[in-house]
Amino acid sequence: MAPYDYWAPGLRKFLIFMDAAATAAGWLSFLVTAVGLGSLITQTSAIEEKLDPFLNSRGREYLGSWVSRQPASPRYRIKKPTPVGPVIFARLVDGFCGRNAIDVTRLPAERPGKATWTAVLAIFHEPSPQSFHTDKSTDAKTSLTTESTQSDVEKGSFPDDTKQRSFISPQPEGWLSLKAQPLTRHGATACITISRTSLITILLIVNGRQMFRYSDASGHRASYASYCGHFYINWPLDGAATISFASHDSHMISTDVYPPRFPVRVDRCVQMAAGIVASPGSEFQCAFAGRKEPGRWILEYQQRGFPGAHGSRHLWNLMGGKVYEVDFLLARRSTQDETDETEDVLLRLPSKEPHTDWVLRVPKKEEEILLRALDSLPWSSMSWSIHRGLRDILITYAKPTMNKYRAGLAALLKSAVTRYPSRLIKDGWNREFVHGSMGDIAANSVMAGEGNSGDSVRVVTAAALLLCDSISHDELDATKFWSKGRKFNDDQQESGMEELDTAAVIALTKVFVLEWSVEFDYQMYHDLPPELLFR
Repeated sequence: MAPYDYWAPGLRKFLIFMDAAATAAGWLSFLVTAVGLGSLITQTSAIEEKLDPFLNSRGREYLGSWVSRQPASPRYRIKKPTPVGPVIFARLVDGFCGRNAIDVTRLPAERPGKATWTAVLAIFHEPSPQSFHTDKSTDAKTSLTTESTQSDVEKGSFPDDTKQRSFISPQPEGWLSLKAQPLTRHGATACITISRTSLITILLIVNGRQMFRYSDASGHRASYASYCGHFYINWPLDGAATISFASHDSHMISTDVYPPRFPVRVDRCVQMAAGIVASPGSEFQCAFAGRKEPGRWILEYQQRGFPGAHGSRHLWNLMGGKVYEVDFLLARRSTQDETDETEDVLLRLPSKEPHTDWVLRVPKKEEEILLRALDSLPWSSMSWSIHRGLRDILITYAKPTMNKYRAGLAALLKSAVTRYPSRLIKDGWNREFVHGSMGDIAANSVMAGEGNSGDSVRVVTAAALLLCDSISHDELDATKFWSKGRKFNDDQQESGMEELDTAAVIALTKVFVLEWSVEFDYQMYHDLPPELLFR
């Protein structure tokens, strides 16, 4: 046997063993590498999840329906894109997100997310076909421009019982077509950016009023109640100003006796807050002076005098209005040399100081302006967040005439509810409420003379519309009741016991809405930065 033949079998076995060991070592190395890479990727993903500032702000629970507008995250990218929210803009010339006529619901029409701006979007809606809205009657000076430039718009926890609530069927698109903006991280929340102009406009739309305001060296805090919920503003020293919204937890759609929607016109809300009455179809636009200190004052009409006004002119500019097109009723302090004419009207109005009055003398020319302003008051199904000077002057002037017709108007509205219940039920009013309490509420609200209830205003205006079925929307905004001799405390007026015609019902109902409107501090923009974070 040759030496080679002797060693060959053992060498062959040894080589086979070494080849198998090398193969096993290769696979083992690959397995270890794969496990290591997988572990690294898993750990990287976990770290990225922990470092993601919007980890809890990406799902439907937080974004509501806006979860469908979020940018897709490619699989080859570890870092997730920043979530987005809507660009909400609202002004006199823009309406709410480009719409002047909208419908508002007291409660969100769909389940919102934890981001409170989703609840605000859920209470504003496209107008329904039966809603009162007039685009044709909108003055050219305040017509909407739906195409807004970048300078016109922003650059750019809900109650626990929401799961038990019932919601109105939402519109397919809603506000999902709005332009998107990246969310901004603030503490544990993800916020959209909104301008103070848009915030003020939203407050006017929902009949907001100040409930609490506190400013000191530590910052500014304020709370605003509205028909649809509460707004909370917080601006700490050296911090970002934030706003949040909470809808009412005292109401449920399933138990509400009122129609879920009511119409609102954005431009009219802004006009009333700025103290401006505009006549549809004409160039008449007149602004009112604000509340004054105790003393004697004279009302003086100034054609195109609004640029010289001090107060609401700034709000009008902020909203995109043209101050140089507006007339002004100036309240000028009376001098000792001036005497009252026999035809002048003296109005005793509440002053800036508590429990004191100021006396306003209204000459004959200015009285004609007041009469035209009363005839040009816009129609509304909701009380106004209103300029207190306009409210004081018009209510005080109209009060004697309103009191003469108050009992007749109350009786007429009560009988209208009794005669036309089917029309109210068709409009969404609760059947039992219509056949039960609605007529009495309408009459009692008118007889009360003043109040603070948006529900009562909705009841009265709905009853009044039953008597105005055959007139156009423009005729609701413009009447001739006051210009036909209904002057202040005129002894030649009728006793008020005669039957009221349609024009009288409209005109007196609009005065009732003034009586039940709430004062709005239009100078709140001084307390806010140009942009806020909406949580």
